[in-house]
Amino acid sequence: MLRRLIIRFFPTLASRFEKDSREWMIQCQKCDHEISVWDAGGIRYKARGTVRRLGKCSSCGKTSMLRIYRPDKPADPDAP
Repeated sequence: MLRRLIIRFFPTLASRFEKDSREWMIQCQKCDHEISVWDAGGIRYKARGTVRRLGKCSSCGKTSMLRIYRPDKPADPDAP
């Protein structure tokens, strides 16, 4: 609901929310299924650190601790 309102009334802000949220992943600790926060229907903007939340996995359907983290970006091979 909140996400739809932001997209509709603040498209510039919504694009920044989407960009940041797609970089964050949710991982089930039971089946190792991963999905981006944005694809799961969430928003994670200007966040830091890894967190764990109790939730239901969209793949296996079991309630477990879901790890929300940002994967390390690979180093740019062209960087000096």
